[in-house]
Amino acid sequence: MPEHALPTTQATTSRLADVSPLTDVIASSSKVPVEQLLKPNSQEYLSNLTTYGLQDLLVEPTTLQTQSHHLTSSLTSLTHTSYPTFLSLHRTTNALTASLTSLSSSLEALLNSSLPALEDCAAGWKERTETVLRDRSKARVVLEQHEKIRDLLEIPLLIDTCVRNGYFTEALSLVSHAKALATNASLSNQPPPLLLSSVLSEIHHSIMQMLLSLLTTLYEPNRKLPALYKAVSFLRKMDVFGSSSPFAPAPPHLKASDSDKFSEFLGDNVSSEEQIALAFLVGRESCLKSILEPCKGDVSRMTQHGELDEREKEDLARCLKKYIDLWREGVYDVITQYTTIFLEKTSPAALAYQSSTAKSNGVVTPSESSTAKQEWLRLHALITTYASRALTAHLLPILSPSLSLLSISLLPSLLTQLTYCSTAFARVGLDFRGLLSTLFSRAVAEVIRQDMRKTRDKFVSRFQIPTSPTGRNINGVVKPKWERPSRWLVSTTTDLPPVPVTPATPASTSTFLSQGPPHIPPQILASYPPLAEFTNALLSVLNGLRLLAPTNILPTLSRVLDNEVLAKSGEALFAYIKAYRSDSRLATGTNVDDDGDEQERQEGIVMAFGQIYFAVLVPFMRRALVEGVYGVKLDATFEDGGPTLPTVVMDWEDYYLENDEEDESDSEGSEEE
Repeated sequence: MPEHALPTTQATTSRLADVSPLTDVIASSSKVPVEQLLKPNSQEYLSNLTTYGLQDLLVEPTTLQTQSHHLTSSLTSLTHTSYPTFLSLHRTTNALTASLTSLSSSLEALLNSSLPALEDCAAGWKERTETVLRDRSKARVVLEQHEKIRDLLEIPLLIDTCVRNGYFTEALSLVSHAKALATNASLSNQPPPLLLSSVLSEIHHSIMQMLLSLLTTLYEPNRKLPALYKAVSFLRKMDVFGSSSPFAPAPPHLKASDSDKFSEFLGDNVSSEEQIALAFLVGRESCLKSILEPCKGDVSRMTQHGELDEREKEDLARCLKKYIDLWREGVYDVITQYTTIFLEKTSPAALAYQSSTAKSNGVVTPSESSTAKQEWLRLHALITTYASRALTAHLLPILSPSLSLLSISLLPSLLTQLTYCSTAFARVGLDFRGLLSTLFSRAVAEVIRQDMRKTRDKFVSRFQIPTSPTGRNINGVVKPKWERPSRWLVSTTTDLPPVPVTPATPASTSTFLSQGPPHIPPQILASYPPLAEFTNALLSVLNGLRLLAPTNILPTLSRVLDNEVLAKSGEALFAYIKAYRSDSRLATGTNVDDDGDEQERQEGIVMAFGQIYFAVLVPFMRRALVEGVYGVKLDATFEDGGPTLPTVVMDWEDYYLENDEEDESDSEGSEEE
């Protein structure tokens, strides 16, 4: 028994570690679901059940039934006593379940759709509000810098107002302030703000207006030195013509091959001062043209018609005097203004003084002094070139064609005016008196030549061979109509003129040249009205030449007198005499034949007229020009005048000698008969 008791004791105190077999047994023998048996409470009860003994196990159903009845009654009584609470709890439980279900679905919707959408909206909100925030930040900065921005925006308006009212100093100060702002902005290694760029653009436009206003001042004719000096000073301050300025490009008319020559001539670069000087000269040149243009038009209009009468010549001389005065005043003003503005401060003396002062202070190097001196030389070369151009482009082209159209009496006053003008310009280095000598010499020579030609043409026209016939046919020959020589070749107060008995040989001419003064014509010329008129006309021309007689044109005038006047007049006269004497019968106005004595008398008058012309008038006129006007001793030969006049004189001498021999033979034949 003891052996059997030991296991019993051990069995009563033992607990199954695994109650799964028991669970399976109970599940198979009862209708209790397996899930109910697998609950923790059921497993714990089954585990405790294995510790019971047999007696306890047998009593256990009754105990369980009693506890079941007790619980049932307790529940029944509880139900009867607390049913409202259970109903309320049921309702509350149902409501809580529905609420929990709704909460669960809402939480699920929140987690699955609302929260991702919210997250997406939050991410997009930053992107959408970034621009607005940036604009609001800019607006906040603008509000904080409102005063500075307003001042900046007012700068272009203030500059424009200053430019319009002539306050150029204030305008340049505002420009410097704007440039300083732009410089500060550029130091941050960032592009300048759009507002600053716009302001700088407007300032540039205003500065361009200021530049145009200053340049316009240089083109205004009535501007004097103070206004021009002020304009140039502001152009210097603006530095718009500097090497770094966009307003100073390379000369556009130069080709690529010529740019090297241009740089070699002017150096590495044209300085700002030289460009301002060029702008000054161009502007004043335009003013000078506008002043001279009306008077120049009047002169050109009168000179285009060629030959002028005396009144037109006086009008032309008056216009030339006015033109010379305007040119003198305009050019002299330009030269003096340029010298005052550009050359006085940079003159060699001023540069030497500044250089010595700067060297003593250790400021200026020798290279800088040399550069300043070269710039002064260039500026001086500019005004020298302009002065020469003003002379050759405005004065000489007007005088050259005009002086030769005037009468000789109008030229001395013009020469005196131009001489005083040249003397005044000599103070500024423009002495053109040497040009006046050549200019007026040519003009005087041309005027004397024209006057002599007119006198010659008038004289030659009186000795035209008549071509109209008398209407009578004598021996089959139609005779021309000749006017009696005694009616117009000799004076009516004398019966017959004193006819020389010897021809005008060189010896006799030399003898005549030494007799009488060269400015008083021989009395014998008064017996021949055509010769007297011709002599007086030539002497009138020479008397006008006395007022202005350049010595260098004496050979020219001598050739004109000999070849173009005396020679051609002699040729016409010689041809007339030969044609007259070649006609065997004279045709009078009444068409009645003259007898032999009358014919011989008329031929003698013609021959005497020719002899007086060649033997008296020709030598006297040559003496009147050379000795009477210039006071130079005249040789009896004709070497200075060329071969034309000597040939005509020799032909006349030969003809006269032949005629004299024929007359002598005729007289001897008549005496023998």
